[in-house]
Formats: sequence, structure tokens, C-alpha cells
Amino acid sequence: MQHSLLPTHDNPLEPDLTTSLKYEGEDDQSFFVSSANSAHLTIPKNRSIPSPFVDQPAHPLTPAFRLLTWAFVGLAPAGLGTLVLAPAAALWALAMILTRPLIRADRIRVFVVWGIAALLLGIAIPVSTLVLAHFHIRGRFP
Repeated sequence: MQHSLLPTHDNPLEPDLTTSLKYEGEDDQSFFVSSANSAHLTIPKNRSIPSPFVDQPAHPLTPAFRLLTWAFVGLAPAGLGTLVLAPAAALWALAMILTRPLIRADRIRVFVVWGIAALLLGIAIPVSTLVLAHFHIRGRFP
């Protein structure tokens, strides 16, 4: 008769107490379990720990594009926000081109910022002039 290393059960409904494990905890390298007979085991995870995501430095023109976004939103209240924020974005882009060595793509972005700022100002100046003229005609401004 051959003896097996694995336990055999005469009654299949009886639980196998010799092979049940209870989870006790874990750390970065291993799991901690205990068996039914109170033997504590450490099982290695055998996996590599991923390196944390390295934050990339912010793009130098990001603030200029944020100012342009707010300048576009500033068109709603009679274009007054745009009259302040569009020139601020253009000046920020000018400061970046004068103070930092920019690659060709960034220099193109500077021209895009200037173009969008000029377009927004071209819209905001007539809108704000019309709103101020409207209030002046109605007698709200001297």
C-alpha cells in the first residue's frame, strides 16, 4: 500500500483542520498566517515594490494658460476681468521668454498666449465700452 503525503478523508464533509490557515496580517515583504495548530508562518510576497510616482516639474507657461482661462471667464461680467487678466497672462509669457531658455515648442506656446490674450482683449474692450456707455446713457455714471 502506498502512503500519500497529502491527507485523505474518509468523510468528505469533515473539514480539513490541518490545511486551514488564518490571516494574521502583512507588511511590505510578507504575509503572516497561523495554522489550526497555532503554528505561525511567514509567507513571502515575492513581488517587487513599485517606485513611487515622481512628480514632474510644472510647465513654465501653466500660470499663463490659467490666467487666460480666467480671462475668458472674465468676459461674462462685461469683460472687466479680461481687461486685467489677459494682459497679466501676456506679461507672464513675456517674463518666461526673457528669463528662461525655452525650447522651440515653448516659444510657440508664448506666441499662442499672446495671440489668445490679444483676441480676448479685442473682444473685452468693445464689450466693456458698450456696457459702460449703456450705464452712462441711463444716468448711472456721471
